Amino acid sequence: MPHQRLHTLNGRQLHPGSEIDVDMARVVRAGRHVFLSGVTALGLDGRMVGVGDPAAQAEQAMQTAKTLLEDAGSSLVDVCKVTTYITDRAYRVAIYNVVGRHLKGVFPCGTGIIVNGLPLPEMLVQLDLAAVIPE
Repeated sequence: MPHQRLHTLNGRQLHPGSEIDVDMARVVRAGRHVFLSGVTALGLDGRMVGVGDPAAQAEQAMQTAKTLLEDAGSSLVDVCKVTTYITDRAYRVAIYNVVGRHLKGVFPCGTGIIVNGLPLPEMLVQLDLAAVIPE
């Protein structure tokens, strides 16, 4: 069975006017494994949500993750690994509480990383999720 590549786009669609020319998918299903591209406060419609508000950005990222997983035949309960990138240590509580509410009882592995910046300057959080659909 070939990999399923959903919500495909080119980097120029995410970053109009830039020289970024890379084809990508926001979600790839490889058998029972589901991988999401880093989800941020950019909704699937390309609009930025929650500028300056880490909790609102995390909420948008989790809503996008939920939609992408469902489009691939998965769900948040299938999430096995979350890597959380944040631009300021002070945002940890707000962001982790939102992520934790969406993944309550799921118990995925997790890693948190403080970074100097994300793809757009107004982005405060980016989540990298991987899931495995049960047999």
